[in-house]
Amino acid sequence: MTGVAPPRGTLIALEGTGGRSMAVAARRLERSFRTSQAGAGISPWDASAIFLQIAQGGRGNPAPPPRTLILLYAADLAFRLRWQIRPILDEGTHVIAAPYLETVVGFGRAAGLPQAWLRRVFAFAPPPDVCYRVPESTIPVHRRGAPSDSFLEFCLAQLRNGPASWDTEEIRRGFEGHLDRLESRGKCTLVTARTPGTE
Repeated sequence: MTGVAPPRGTLIALEGTGGRSMAVAARRLERSFRTSQAGAGISPWDASAIFLQIAQGGRGNPAPPPRTLILLYAADLAFRLRWQIRPILDEGTHVIAAPYLETVVGFGRAAGLPQAWLRRVFAFAPPPDVCYRVPESTIPVHRRGAPSDSFLEFCLAQLRNGPASWDTEEIRRGFEGHLDRLESRGKCTLVTARTPGTE
């Protein structure tokens, strides 16, 4: 035994609305980053089943507001980091976190929460080594994803069913604008069929 630890894996953030487009993009990235020397895996949102429990037990209860939804996502992300992401990275396996930080920050900003507060809440999460996004503008309405498979769709469904009046399409546009700005500044890359290594 040499006692040499394997090189750390790459933390790949995949941001976006979820549904089939997110799943397809995650699989493309998984194939792209998998090599003969290192594997690759996907860490999906709600690994802790917090949101599943809300969906199953929330009938008749007031829907949580955006700040609560974001704190619940932070708890779920802490679970993912502890049990899925960090151990696998330490083994030298690449991890696609789908979604990771910018999806929840984009939702929070679009819902009117301060960016400084959002960044403080997620200060425990390490920055990704690379960030990608799904092309939301090309996703038809009927393929946006069900609330059960998309953090954004889950949140928007909660807001539509809550006591307050929210313009959820305006929040969606604000969310997409957040990712657009990241892409324009070179902080994330659009995943398409032409993304290198994802054909």
